[in-house]
Amino acid sequence: MISKSLSLSGAAAAALSLASVGAAQSFQRLGACPTLGCVFPPDQTDFLAGQYFDIRLEVHAPVNGSEATGRSTPDNAFSFSIARQGRRAQSAAALFNIAEPPLERWNFTYFEDYFARDADTPVLVNVASKIYRRVALYEPGDYTATLTYNNGSKTTASWLVRDLVQVKKTKNIVLFIGLERMTTNMISAARLIAHQTVNGRYQSRMQMDQFPVLGHQMTHSIDSFITDSANSATALYSGHKSSVNALGVYRDSSPDVFDDPRVESIAEIFQRLTSGGVGIVSTAYIADATPAAFTAHTADRGEYGAVVDSFLNGAVNYTWTNWTGPDVLFGGGAEQFLPGEESYQGQDYYQLFGERGYNVVLNNTALSSTPNDAKTLGIFSTSNLPVWLDRNVYKNNLNRGNSPDGTKANATDVPGLKQMTLKAIDILNARHRKEGWFLMSEAASIDKQMHALDYDRALGDLLELDDTVKNTFAKLKELGSDKETLVLVTADHGHGFDVAGSVDTQYLDAQETDREKRNAIGIYEEAGLSQYVIPGDAQDTSSLQFSEGAAFPANWDPRYTLFSAVGANPDRRENYQVHKSGPRRPTVNTTEDEDDYIVNPRDAVTGFLMNGSLPVDAAQGVHSLTDVPVFAQGPCQELFGGVYNNIDLFFNMAACLGLARTK
Repeated sequence: MISKSLSLSGAAAAALSLASVGAAQSFQRLGACPTLGCVFPPDQTDFLAGQYFDIRLEVHAPVNGSEATGRSTPDNAFSFSIARQGRRAQSAAALFNIAEPPLERWNFTYFEDYFARDADTPVLVNVASKIYRRVALYEPGDYTATLTYNNGSKTTASWLVRDLVQVKKTKNIVLFIGLERMTTNMISAARLIAHQTVNGRYQSRMQMDQFPVLGHQMTHSIDSFITDSANSATALYSGHKSSVNALGVYRDSSPDVFDDPRVESIAEIFQRLTSGGVGIVSTAYIADATPAAFTAHTADRGEYGAVVDSFLNGAVNYTWTNWTGPDVLFGGGAEQFLPGEESYQGQDYYQLFGERGYNVVLNNTALSSTPNDAKTLGIFSTSNLPVWLDRNVYKNNLNRGNSPDGTKANATDVPGLKQMTLKAIDILNARHRKEGWFLMSEAASIDKQMHALDYDRALGDLLELDDTVKNTFAKLKELGSDKETLVLVTADHGHGFDVAGSVDTQYLDAQETDREKRNAIGIYEEAGLSQYVIPGDAQDTSSLQFSEGAAFPANWDPRYTLFSAVGANPDRRENYQVHKSGPRRPTVNTTEDEDDYIVNPRDAVTGFLMNGSLPVDAAQGVHSLTDVPVFAQGPCQELFGGVYNNIDLFFNMAACLGLARTK
C-alpha cells in the first residue's frame, strides 16, 4: 500500500471525544471527516440543481493513536444511501442509475499534534473506499446521505439542492478578483494615497466607492478558518468549500492528487449549458490558483503543468464536463507553455493552443492588434507579470530576463490588467454577443506583494484594478452591453493590513538606534495628511502624473509615508520607504537551515528591527480571517448586499445567469 503523510491544518468540525478534539486541530486525519466514516461532499453541503459532482466514501481503520479501536482492517462491506426529504432512501447506484463502483484500498499516515510531529510518531490509517463519478441532483430540497459501516455505525450528511428560479437575469458577468488581498482597509489606504482631501473631505472618489451595492463575504474554508487561494477560489466558482491547496475537489486521503471527488465550476456549467464565452485574465502566472480553479480538479494546486493542460482540454482522466477551452486566456507563466521540464509532459503548449485555433500573442503590441474574432492565448512573461509600479515608475526593474519566448530577454512590452481586460471584453463580445459571456479578471499581485510586505506595490496594483474597473464600465457602454452585464469586484481573502499613522522618513534615517527610529512615527494628530498626492521635484523619477482621468499617487517617495503593517509577520526590518530597486524580499534563509528565515540584511537598511510573530519557517506574511467586500453593479445586483458565505457568491452568480436545471 502507498503511504501518504497528511498534514492538513485547520479546526475540526466535530470530534468523537475531548481527546480527539485536541488531536484534530493542527493536523486532521482528514478534513471534514470527524468520524471513521467519511462522506464527500460532506455534511452541510449545498448544490446547484443539475451541477455535476463526484461522491467519495471512505472507511478508516486507525492502527494506532487516540482513535484506534483494535480493528486495523477497514470494513469493506459498507453501504451508502441517499434519501430526499419525505422519500424512501435508495442506494447511490440505484438513485443515479449507474453501476456500483469498485472497492479501493490504500493507507496513509498523519500526526495527531505538534508533539507527535516532533517525536516522529505518526498514526497509520488503513482505508476502504468507493467513488461515484459525475452524478447530479436535480430536484430542489433537502437530502440525507448515509454511510453505514462497522456493524451499524453511521455517518450522515445533510445536503441541500437550492431552489433557484431558472430565469436568466443577466447575459454577461465580469468578476474582478483583487486577490488576497483587497480588504476594506487596503481600499482605504489606496484612496488615501491617490485622492486628495481638503479639510477631511475627498475631492474625488475611487470607482469602487461608486458601486450601488456593497456586501461582505466570509472566507473560511471547510476545515480551517484561514483559507488559501485554491480552496477560496473553489468556493467562489463552485459553491463548495474545500481544503487548503485543493482546486475544484474535496480533498480525500488517497495518494493520487488527481482522483479526488470533483465539483463542477461555474465556467464549466456556463459553457455546457449556454455555449457562452469564457475569459480568464490574471497578472499572475496563469496556472496560479485563482485562474486555475475554473478548470482544474486536483488536491495539489502546485500541479501547474496539468493546470495549463486543463485550460485546453478540461478534465480528461475521468468522465467529466466536455470543455472546449476558454475564448481568452491572458497572464504570465510562460514556463508552463514552453516545452521542457515545467510544461505538462514536456509539451509545447503554444503550439498545442495554436493547433486548436488560438491566436497566440506574447506582448502588448501584438495583443492590441490581434483580431477580436478568434480565441486568443496571451502569455506575456515568465512567472508573474511585472507590477504596475515597476511598469510605470521604476522601469529599470523590468530587466528580469523574463521574456515569454524562452530567450531570457527582458519582457518590457507587457500589458497591464486594464489592457488585458479590455481586450478580453472585445473578444468575448465579438464571439459571443448573442449567447453571453463570463470573464474573470484577477489583480493577483495585490496579494503577492502583500505577502512580501511590499505595501507600495500592492497598493499600486489595487489602484490599477480600480482604474481597470472604471475603464471596463466605459468599454461596456461603448459596446452597448452595460445594461446586460453584471460587474462584481471582490477578493478571496485578506491579509490583516491596516494604516495607523505616518512616518517621517528623513527623521527615521537620521536616528542611530532602533528605539530612536520609532519616534519618527506620527499617530493621531501627528499623522498629518497624505503627501502622496503632492507632486515631488520634477527631476525626481518617482514623481508621476497620469492623464486619462486615472488616479495614482503623484509622488511615490514622499518624506512622510504610511505607517502600515499586517497582523502576522516574519522577522524583518522596516523603514516605511518605497523599494525602488524592485519587489521587496524581507527575509532570507539561514545557511544552516533552509526552513529558518531571518531578516534580510539588504532590506530596509535604514530601518529598525521588528520581531516576527509567525513560525520561523515562514518567509513572508500570511492570510487572515477578515471578511472581504463584494461590490456589485448591474442586473440582479441586489443579490450581493449583506453579509454571507463565500459559496453564496457562486449561487448568486448562477441565479443571475439562470444556470439551475431541475431535469
